[in-house]
Amino acid sequence: MRVIAGKYRSIKLNAVEGMNTRPTTDKIKENLFNMIDCYDCKVLDLFGGTGGLGIEALSRGAKHATFIDGSNNAIKVIKSNIEKCRIDATDYSLYRNDFKRALKIFGKKEEKFDIIFLDPPYDKGLIDEALQCILENNLCNDEALVICEKSNTEEITITDEKLEVIKEKQYGITDIVIFEYMEK
Repeated sequence: MRVIAGKYRSIKLNAVEGMNTRPTTDKIKENLFNMIDCYDCKVLDLFGGTGGLGIEALSRGAKHATFIDGSNNAIKVIKSNIEKCRIDATDYSLYRNDFKRALKIFGKKEEKFDIIFLDPPYDKGLIDEALQCILENNLCNDEALVICEKSNTEEITITDEKLEVIKEKQYGITDIVIFEYMEK
């Protein structure tokens, strides 16, 4: 696993030990970032794991990335990957927290994001929960992208007129679904 392109290109990233964290493969990450533009964006990497998606976004010109994960081990790995890339402390925020609690805090602070990555453990219904929390806490700038990585057997059942699917792509057992948020 490595940074694909940009400022931190080719830096190998550490992975979380064990089977609880499943990093996005280089192939999927490369294809995903070819579909989006993250230059000058404020990014949220929810369920951060290794931090690979947020770090890739920073490498490609995002102005700030916020990493959230509930696991101590994941937080340690994200921190080590940030240090490996020598990312400036002003370019990121890193929090160990439950995703629902973190999203509620961001809502109270009226924080908004341009890109939100959702890559939770597969087949646990966490994408629907996270999308609901994102909408309830009003965390998206207009035209923000919410990018979901899920197993191809998991269904996203949440429906909201503010979220429109603009792209879907399947890679083996993994699906990428990109929503655009439109303030109606």
